[in-house]
Amino acid sequence: MAVFASSDDFYAVMQVIFDRLIADPAATKDFQSRKMIVRIKGTDPEVELLLNGKTNPIQASMGPQPGKADLGLLISVDLLHRILTDQESLRAAFMDGRMKVTGNVFRAMQLADLFRKIEAIYPQVMQEQGYVI
Repeated sequence: MAVFASSDDFYAVMQVIFDRLIADPAATKDFQSRKMIVRIKGTDPEVELLLNGKTNPIQASMGPQPGKADLGLLISVDLLHRILTDQESLRAAFMDGRMKVTGNVFRAMQLADLFRKIEAIYPQVMQEQGYVI
């Protein structure tokens, strides 16, 4: 069974996470220094996040957004959940093709710091939203 029953459930959790990260400029400083726009598309449920590191503070938009991204990621939402709860490796998901990247692959590695920041608060936010981790 999927972790999130709907895209709205996923977006609710991600909105809280990015609101917290954006409230702490130090948490997004590295991502913002990269000056890139990242589109993360998830499957089951179908979701889309657009992270804009070219703005100050960064912007996180939930749902399909127009515009070109410097980097695109395609990943199942359940796999993303397992990565953010340290049950799976981000690197392994990338290396074995379970996470697809469009754009400069080397720029994808620059997201490691942002993923670590998300991992640090994801379990707590999930519990606050009523999910069992």
